[in-house]
Amino acid sequence: MGLKRIIEQTDTRAGKTFDLCIEVLILFSLVSFCVETLPNLSQETRFWLYVFEVATVAVFTMEYALRVLVAEKRLRFIFSFYGLVDLMAILPFYISHGVDLRSLRILRLFRVFRAFKLFRYTKAIQRFMDAF
Repeated sequence: MGLKRIIEQTDTRAGKTFDLCIEVLILFSLVSFCVETLPNLSQETRFWLYVFEVATVAVFTMEYALRVLVAEKRLRFIFSFYGLVDLMAILPFYISHGVDLRSLRILRLFRVFRAFKLFRYTKAIQRFMDAF
């Protein structure tokens, strides 16, 4: 069973497990993002939310890299809807750590693009995208 089949297909146990893990991580990431906006969080809670954010971005980055790696036409994947959504889900983290963007807090909202990653895992939405 090849890596490409695990990442791109759900007809194997490994493929289903891979997809389920990413879906659960997306949901936890969105919940974490919401919790992070609550006022009066302790410094310890903020620390653990940040640790979770770093781990999440690391996993999403590896997923994106693997999808690019196994794509038959890499540039086509990178500029596809899902490729751009995957990139937008991780890019704000890297940009915010490379440049002082405290005045551009709106950039953090781009983390919501992780919700769009769920589109990949919904068959009805996939059919709609195919028809479109």
